Amino acid sequence: MTALIYVDPEAIRPVIDGVWHMTELSAVPAPGDEIAMLCGVTAPAAFVPPSGPTNHAVPTQCSYCDVEYRRARGWAIRPEHPGLSPRSGRQ
Repeated sequence: MTALIYVDPEAIRPVIDGVWHMTELSAVPAPGDEIAMLCGVTAPAAFVPPSGPTNHAVPTQCSYCDVEYRRARGWAIRPEHPGLSPRSGRQ
């Protein structure tokens, strides 16, 4: 008998360098598959348990992904939203 674990691709929030991003996945990526975030950043997929060696702090939200998510849904974006300011390096 096998215990199946179902993963909803819409619930996946990749974390890159301590920043969690949003993406529009139609399926769960395989390890190593390149993933494009809503903000334009790309990175290969990797899976680790929550207690894994890279989990040292609570990730922060990517404000640029948040802006793109809101725009796609027609939601209001405050003029002072941090995702509207120019980027200062990779996020």
